[in-house]
Amino acid sequence: MITTLGFVMMLGIIALILLKRLTPVVAFALVPVAASLLAGFSPAETGGFIKDGLTAVAPTATLFIFAILYFGIMRERGMFDPLVNFLIKRTRGEPLRVAIVTVLVAAIAHLDGVGAATFLLTIPAFLPLYQRLNMSPLILLCLVGLSAGVINMVPWGGPTARAAATAGVEASELWLPLIPVQALGMVLLLALASYFGIKAQRHNRANGHGQAGNGGDMSAYLLPPRETALPIGNWRYWANVVLTLIILLILFTGAFPLYASFMVGLGIALLLNYPRPEAQGKELARHANDALQMALVMLAAGILLGILAGAGMSEGMATALIDLLPNGSASVLHLIVGFFGVPLGMLFSPDAYYFALMPIVRDIATSAGVPVEAVARAMLIGENTGFSISPVVPSVYLAIGLAGVELREHLKFTFLWAWGIGIILLAFAWLIGAIGG
Repeated sequence: MITTLGFVMMLGIIALILLKRLTPVVAFALVPVAASLLAGFSPAETGGFIKDGLTAVAPTATLFIFAILYFGIMRERGMFDPLVNFLIKRTRGEPLRVAIVTVLVAAIAHLDGVGAATFLLTIPAFLPLYQRLNMSPLILLCLVGLSAGVINMVPWGGPTARAAATAGVEASELWLPLIPVQALGMVLLLALASYFGIKAQRHNRANGHGQAGNGGDMSAYLLPPRETALPIGNWRYWANVVLTLIILLILFTGAFPLYASFMVGLGIALLLNYPRPEAQGKELARHANDALQMALVMLAAGILLGILAGAGMSEGMATALIDLLPNGSASVLHLIVGFFGVPLGMLFSPDAYYFALMPIVRDIATSAGVPVEAVARAMLIGENTGFSISPVVPSVYLAIGLAGVELREHLKFTFLWAWGIGIILLAFAWLIGAIGG
């Protein structure tokens, strides 16, 4: 009874989300409660399950809220703008340099983990340059999207936060072993950018096209100055840089809980950049949508995860599926799902992938002795790498709109590159022991 109800509940949630009948918040909040009551659990027992689930996801939800608010303030104050403009100047209007710098700028821009902000910063800045160099905007979309996907594994990124909440571990614990994977991902993307850039340069030479800049003058392509940005000579600008470096140092050393680091860091950043309380409130409101939207989904998912575990549904479903799987396959199921992470990410929304599919894979794999962290990392790598080609990710439509291309063209151009890089990164993660092996 419990196992059957669990399968019906999970399939129902996935269908309702994919068919857009319910938002994830509504589906995660209502369907599990109804299933728990139908299974015969009292409201008090169901409330206990929910409490346990919320306790498990609260640190990760807190991290996401405060990290997004923090990086939103740093972005508004222009902390990364001087570095981005420096890199654009270094392109000198040469396709090879432009392609390589596209990867670097997208990686820097995505340090806040917000896809929409990354696309808004990079695509309008580089599109005129690509057009002048007769480079396809599909190359721009491909490089920006895949670079963002590799960087998206940071602990305050949406996928890592979701995976950490489902796995019941700290987001930084999931991320630290993935740093070498991200490093390899960036090397692969720089190689891909070099391939695209060399190909474009040869094409331009064959057709008599010159460089975009006038004698290396790239001033027309620099980021426009932000009204809210601090000049690089202002002491507050360097104070922001130092504060960010301290938070990242804490992240690597584990000296303080990461969510607490961003809570304190946000307080310092607000006081440092906006001394007046009215300005602080206005700045928080500016970035509240980005921060709260995912946190609400994550807290609602705590209801689902708590009921899955507390009611015994998760354990029952895992046992039933293990009986159906070939002998020995349970221990490699997370690797199989990770291998198909890019195409699965195109079918499942991130919420359905991490909060509906992952709990089942987690329980099957952990029952075979696979560490839960390995399961989460394996499922993270492919889904992250290909997030920019997923039709169920809203920011993808922003990206293709900014670049002026059709979704079909973008998928056709980028899919195999995304999946190939995802598979290489998964294999590398296995070799270094991050996902088992």
